Amino acid sequence: MKKIKLLLIFIPLLLIFTSILSLKINLPTPSTIIYDSHDIEIGEIIQDEKTRHRPIKIEDIPEFTKQVIITLEDKSFYSNIWIDFKAIARSLYNNISSWKIVEWASTLSTQVIRNNFWLNKKRSYSRKISEFYLALILNTKYSKDEILENYLNRIYFWNLNYWIESASQYYFGKTLQNLTKAEQIALLIIPKNSSKYSPNKPSFRVRFEKVVNYLQDNWVLSANEARNILNEKLDFNYESNATLPYIVDYIQANKLEKESNIKTSIDYYLTKEIEKLALDTVSSLFWKDVWDYWVLVVDRKTNEIKIMIWWIDYYLENGQVNSTTALRQAWSTIKPFTYILAFQELWYKPSSTIIDLPIQFSTAEGNTYSPKNYSLDYKWEVTLAEALSQSINIPAVKLTNEIWLTRLYDFLKSLNFSTLNEDPEYYWLALTLGVWEMKLIELLEAYTIFAHEWSICKFTILSDSENICDHKIEKKYTDMVNEILTNRYFKLGWFPIHSNLDFPDRNVFVKTWTSRNFRDNWSIWFTDNYMIWVWVWNKDGTYMKWVSWTSWAGDIFRKIVYLLEKEDQDTNAIIYDSSELEYLDIISPLDGSIYKQGIIQQRNQVKLGFKTNINFNNYAWEVNWKLYDADFLDLEAWNHDIKISIFQNWKLIGSESSRIVVEE
Repeated sequence: MKKIKLLLIFIPLLLIFTSILSLKINLPTPSTIIYDSHDIEIGEIIQDEKTRHRPIKIEDIPEFTKQVIITLEDKSFYSNIWIDFKAIARSLYNNISSWKIVEWASTLSTQVIRNNFWLNKKRSYSRKISEFYLALILNTKYSKDEILENYLNRIYFWNLNYWIESASQYYFGKTLQNLTKAEQIALLIIPKNSSKYSPNKPSFRVRFEKVVNYLQDNWVLSANEARNILNEKLDFNYESNATLPYIVDYIQANKLEKESNIKTSIDYYLTKEIEKLALDTVSSLFWKDVWDYWVLVVDRKTNEIKIMIWWIDYYLENGQVNSTTALRQAWSTIKPFTYILAFQELWYKPSSTIIDLPIQFSTAEGNTYSPKNYSLDYKWEVTLAEALSQSINIPAVKLTNEIWLTRLYDFLKSLNFSTLNEDPEYYWLALTLGVWEMKLIELLEAYTIFAHEWSICKFTILSDSENICDHKIEKKYTDMVNEILTNRYFKLGWFPIHSNLDFPDRNVFVKTWTSRNFRDNWSIWFTDNYMIWVWVWNKDGTYMKWVSWTSWAGDIFRKIVYLLEKEDQDTNAIIYDSSELEYLDIISPLDGSIYKQGIIQQRNQVKLGFKTNINFNNYAWEVNWKLYDADFLDLEAWNHDIKISIFQNWKLIGSESSRIVVEE
């Protein structure tokens, strides 16, 4: 009998002891917070896209927040050991009086149990008894501060926010420690009934005023404090948009998440500056149906991504489309790789010449291919430097035929183009013109072979990533391409020497492309310190109006270059001709310019201007084949032909023509 009594005493004690050991109130996995290189928060990855968690320690919770939550939920929290007997007596009386359950006499301890083990489950008397029992165990194992910390890190604040710190960031855009007393009270109202007291509902204000008065009645607030809190304007965000959502999506799409927070190589400040200057450019070209742009800036030395922007407004329809991995045809941006092989395989030099005239290629099966230049004209004999810098198609196709198609194909495959999947014959000689769809970020990575002078490198976005490069070709061959695409004088036949793409005081590598229908234009560049890609297109598929890389992508790029490369640099461009090339360019208005009637500078006028290094003592303008002696044009809506002629002792020594469009 004595043994039975001891056993009856020992078993409950064993159960209690076991419960103490097994009871755990671990917090859920927190959200992954993404930071830029300056430790600025730029985004948040929500766990399973269901809960937003930002843990906060008890010592970081303001004393006023603790005081309010205890006053509202459990006044005897620090003195009771598990339940509030007065509250139980009150709830029993109210439930009996109402002939239904109207309150449960919950304490903070019992709420922690419910939030940890049966949140959102139907309440019952049996479950309530279990709460009381586990609350006792909870108070045995954990301190009051630990229980309060868990409570505030578990209650629901609506809109996926389960932690008070998450709610503070979501609703007010700042940490809990930086909230005013009014804002702290506002947060603590929501969990009472998160759907009913959501801040955008009228019932929230009614509840807010009631709670403030209750806190005053319980000596938490003075009359003056209560009055000021009620008069304070509460500015809610009602959203949780990431500061740089492009980066969050890129990290998730490439499965770069970590269990801990992520520090990236992104520069928040530079991103915002570039967003502003790009937006200014978009606004100035709005009437030309220009809407979208994409910018990628990579540190040339470390291959770290510093800037990634997908669109002018990420949160508009289709804004979340990742332009970095979008499949597009690269067209003439593939040509530099052809020239590398021409220098290596055929021993050509930039000064070697090639004929640019119509030509037709045939296969053994009888198929024919007649490449055409973008300009639809021909230059007869040109150097390889001129052909590449002016992006002439026919010389590139002829070189592909000479070095063998399979050699170019294998070289491009070695540069990690993942979408180059067909047999070489499928692309044929048009391979050099980039006729297959590719991921644009892979194209820019392929261009690291020029930025790094012989090696292709992988871009990184995580600050602790390894810099991985793979040697591909001898440096002397990439040097030749670099010199051609950096030398400002080689481009004279393609764009004016004083245009957006001309940099007399910077070392700038330039390769551009514009689709014939003006749907796409982009520019790949690198300076002494950065690789830069600017791509312009409309994601809705609409065409831009006569907007080329020089007037659009080039305009953004020029601003980016002078933003990033602030100090003057010496240019060491090599000119293969022993004498300095002569030039004569119309710099205003630029060839292909389009003006809207009514907004043409001042008084509907266009200023005429030209630049040359040729000695002259007289000049004359022709407008629509008639002599014109003014410096400004008063133009009607029409296509206008403009020509400048310069003379030395009345002898014609040079002329240049352009065409502009004026629209109503």
